[in-house]
Amino acid sequence: MNAPLGNPGSAGVAVGAGGWFRQLTPLVLLAVIFGVLLEPWLPGAAWLRQQFGETILLRCAVGALAFYVLLLWGESLRLHTMLTSVLAALRDFDGGKASAEKARNPKARLEAAKLLIAALRSDDPEIRVTSRHNLARLCGKDLGDDPAAWTQWLQTQERGGGG
Repeated sequence: MNAPLGNPGSAGVAVGAGGWFRQLTPLVLLAVIFGVLLEPWLPGAAWLRQQFGETILLRCAVGALAFYVLLLWGESLRLHTMLTSVLAALRDFDGGKASAEKARNPKARLEAAKLLIAALRSDDPEIRVTSRHNLARLCGKDLGDDPAAWTQWLQTQERGGGG
């Protein structure tokens, strides 16, 4: 769910980028661990120590970890912003007493719908059920489990087609 907030229709594409980032995390950490632990036996390690000093591999490992921590921090800020937007849209919604068009902030409602539609593609069944429930609350009708139906509804809303 890495879709930029102002980019309509990009939620499905961005989910793959977030999945890629999460899949790459353990591989990067394993590479750093193995690089540090197996440093005496790495090919070219003696040349690196001779050229750049005894602690070159350790400095590279610390640098890689620091860079990765910064990436993860940025990702957490991005997710916090998106989830805050979803919560604000749900809070602004009139609680199902009025039609979905009467939500106080229609743009935030559509952004929340984008995130929830992307969550319908999750492997976790609990996330899919919760996302469907909140989408039904947000739009005033239940379009089922198929993300394509919700995406079509979202595109209609973005064009100003209503309900």
